[in-house]
Amino acid sequence: MIWVGLTVLAVLAGSALYASLPKSDGHGSRARRVTFAALPVIAALGLYAIIGSPTLPSRPYADRAGERNLAAAAAVADNATDPDFKTDQQIRRLLNQIVVSLEVNPRNLQGWVALARGSLRLGNIERAVAAFAQAYALSGHNPLLAIEYADTRITAQDGQIDSTSRDLVLHALGQMPNHLLARYYYGMMLKQNGKSDQALRVLSDLYRDLPKDDPLGNATESEIKALQSSADAVISAD
Repeated sequence: MIWVGLTVLAVLAGSALYASLPKSDGHGSRARRVTFAALPVIAALGLYAIIGSPTLPSRPYADRAGERNLAAAAAVADNATDPDFKTDQQIRRLLNQIVVSLEVNPRNLQGWVALARGSLRLGNIERAVAAFAQAYALSGHNPLLAIEYADTRITAQDGQIDSTSRDLVLHALGQMPNHLLARYYYGMMLKQNGKSDQALRVLSDLYRDLPKDDPLGNATESEIKALQSSADAVISAD
């Protein structure tokens, strides 16, 4: 899994950071160097523990059940009566630590991914997009990060798929032709490009392959119905 690799990379980055920090005599100095070098790993893992399982979702971010939408997250971010307020405060503290670590070691891949996901959780979509861009570049264009980066960009743009998001989706699909979310966004890309017949075929094939009760099912079914209605309207007009 990508997260095993990201963890290994974070540990290696921490080791490199430790070696690069200024040395001075004394046990206290060494302890400070160890603590600071370990900060990216500790903060990232702590953030994952709060947010939940760090696996790539199988449906668009905006449609994920169990997660607050971005507008609601922004509205209640400073509301102490909100049940998620304590969790949000913990995430903010961890993100602040990650930001500090990234200023010292900007090549910490896991730090950028954690910053992106934590920012997304708090409704800071612009910072999430920027952090995913950094993570994607550092990963060597990992296809899993490509689709997650695309997902975040598309969410930020109210569902519109621009040329950058298109390239990300196509890259992910080329490496992972059976990836459900990549297939969904490919269908949506065809729809937005006016290729309704192709979009209908892609989404219909996807819908047949979706496991029962898959969260992506509702969004896919809705798009299929909309495309079918448009096709029926054209036939009736003729």
